[in-house]
Amino acid sequence: MTLHAVRTFAELELLLGRQENPGGHPEENWPARRLGEILREEYGLDPSDLEVALHRQARGRRRRHLGRILVDMGAAEPAQVQAALASKFGIPRISLDCLEIPPRALTLLPVEVAVQYHVMPLGERDGALVLAMENPLDVESLDAIRFNCRRAVIPVHTSGRDILLAHHKYYSKFDEDHALRDSRLAAVSGSAATDPSPHVMEQEARRKPIVRLLNAIVLQGVLRGASDINLRPEGARFDVYYRIDGQLQFSRSLDKSLQAALVSRVKILGQMDIAERRLPQDGNARLVRGGRNVDLRLSVMPTVHGESVVIRILDQEQGLKPLAALGLTKEKMGLLRRLLAQRRGLFLVTGQTGTGKTTTLYALLQELRRETPHIVSVEDPVEYAIEGVEQIQVLEKKGLGFARILRHVLRHDPDVIMVGEIRDEETAAIACRAALTGHLVLSTLHTDDAASAPARLMDLGVAPYLLAATLRGVMAQRLVRLNCPRCRVPDPLRERLGGVLAEWEVPPGQAFFRSAGCDACRFSGCRGRTLVAECMPVTQALASAIGAGADSRELARLARQAGMESMTRHALALAMCGRTSLEELLRQGLLTQAP
Repeated sequence: MTLHAVRTFAELELLLGRQENPGGHPEENWPARRLGEILREEYGLDPSDLEVALHRQARGRRRRHLGRILVDMGAAEPAQVQAALASKFGIPRISLDCLEIPPRALTLLPVEVAVQYHVMPLGERDGALVLAMENPLDVESLDAIRFNCRRAVIPVHTSGRDILLAHHKYYSKFDEDHALRDSRLAAVSGSAATDPSPHVMEQEARRKPIVRLLNAIVLQGVLRGASDINLRPEGARFDVYYRIDGQLQFSRSLDKSLQAALVSRVKILGQMDIAERRLPQDGNARLVRGGRNVDLRLSVMPTVHGESVVIRILDQEQGLKPLAALGLTKEKMGLLRRLLAQRRGLFLVTGQTGTGKTTTLYALLQELRRETPHIVSVEDPVEYAIEGVEQIQVLEKKGLGFARILRHVLRHDPDVIMVGEIRDEETAAIACRAALTGHLVLSTLHTDDAASAPARLMDLGVAPYLLAATLRGVMAQRLVRLNCPRCRVPDPLRERLGGVLAEWEVPPGQAFFRSAGCDACRFSGCRGRTLVAECMPVTQALASAIGAGADSRELARLARQAGMESMTRHALALAMCGRTSLEELLRQGLLTQAP
């Protein structure tokens, strides 16, 4: 069944009118369709799973719903069953991403009822409330809502994610108004001075509207797939930004008078000192959403306009990925697995800040876990908990740095050691000694390409002969933004870069695309990011060159002779498929490299 992207309530009314007149509707046979048939045709349900479920339904003493049996079997998701039932009974499915809900609709149902039953009021039609629901066949919820709003209800189907985003978009403004009113009342009564006491600020931070407002800001970031949330003070504003796909996107401006209470709320969550406003502070918190944990790393920094907040979102579903989900080619995955199978030596992942190096290391650890070796990791900070890995947090303030921890780790009988980052001479030396004595050591460096990694380690004082004996491979990586598939248009840079592309042996007639921006990508022109990488195994020729102190250019030449595919070639392959743009390759500096 089609997912309708209506933009106004008038369009939704037209859609509902067509539903009520099945004689002229092209899908008038919806009610006659079977649930299993819809799940098989529209959601890829395995026919053998459907056969097993029907058999269990027929043999059961009590007639159980087919959808419940399929969910219990793990053959279908609850959301898929609900969408299929909506399709079966002719209930429209809509996307709330594009729909602008009129202000009057928000008054038709109390906020508390909408949140409790996980629904969203959309408007009024012939005296009935039009309501977006994840499960439009939930009779108990529909009865309770009818009783509460004293009117008939017309349900339409949408996703749970869309409802949550709509709640945060529309009801957080409601919480902001209440928080603002309470704050101003406190100021008028004289209990909140220009420089309020910690006790007063704690009271402000624990008010329900402030708590709900910050929760809404954070949950919206999680739902949008943001990696960071910035709460940034300006002259007369307190602005909210989300970093999505590596790009900072403005979301909204809050009243300046809410700044102190929201920052204090962040400090309470992160167990920081509310009274301290002159020094930077860090903390951690955990958000439980949908039965899973989302960890938050909190940073508060004083500025001339007040305290600024950055909330790093560490979602295990996003950050813990198997090796096959990173976006690497089969050849690169095979090469990585062969290097890991050696179980000794040093393997490095390099790249700029924010290029997913830690995500790659975690994927490698999950690959190694299959054979249950003793794995110890030293991290700053520990971003995700991994079962079967002993993870140690670096505490520089207490004198517990990478080098000191590594010395103790070597006495702890590890098979595999992960060092979050090689930052200094001592850590580099200990990591190389550990690799030389029969351990597999995984770590990261800040270099732009794979061939620069040996030179960087030599700069940190590692002897060339030691590096030649221990280094097994280097993978350099970057994250490139992907085109939004809904608004792709031909890339005008194709003509301007004709000479550069010819150097990379791109066929003259090859088409390239970029995204113009649309509702689906929030006019950013991109939908997600993927990895581009180059893997440099250290061959005998490369080891000899490293031992002789060769520079990065010579190492890159030898690596290409051995068959290494550069990051630029990997990225160009994505661009030639239309998945990313030439502008993105220029932004990443990938088209400035020589072939």
